[in-house]
Amino acid sequence: MIRQRFKTVLLIAPDNCPRRLAAEYQNVKHVSSLDRVFPTMFEVKPDMILFDYEHVKNDLERIVRRIRMNAFYKKTKICCYKLKAHTGTDELLKAIGVNNFVYPEDLLNNPAEEKVNIFTAILDASLMRVLAKVAN
Repeated sequence: MIRQRFKTVLLIAPDNCPRRLAAEYQNVKHVSSLDRVFPTMFEVKPDMILFDYEHVKNDLERIVRRIRMNAFYKKTKICCYKLKAHTGTDELLKAIGVNNFVYPEDLLNNPAEEKVNIFTAILDASLMRVLAKVAN
C-alpha cells in the first residue's frame, strides 16, 4: 500500500516491472521509455522519482542533473534502486542530487527493526520484494 507521504510517484523501470504498481495505485505512474521521462514529469509533477539503475544506467547522470537544474522540481525526491553498492558511482550520484539508494539487502531486513528508510514510508515490503525480484 502506498502511504500518503508522497502524493505522486514516478517509477522509471523496464516494461517487465509488475503492472500492478500502475494498476492498483493511482498515484504511481510507470514509465519505461527514457524519452517519455520529462514529458511525464511535466504532466504528473511527482513528489518522488524512483529509478531502476540497471534500466537507466547510461543516462541517469544526465537525467538527474537536468532535474536538479530545474527549480520546478526542487522539492522532488530522487531515489535509485541498485543491485549492489558501488562507492564511486553512488557518491557521484549523491553529489549531483540523488537523495536515497535502495539495495536488495535493504528490502530483506526484518520489518520489526526500527530503522525506517524512505521506501518504507512509501511502499509496503511485499511490493518492494516484487521490484527486487524483477530487477534480478
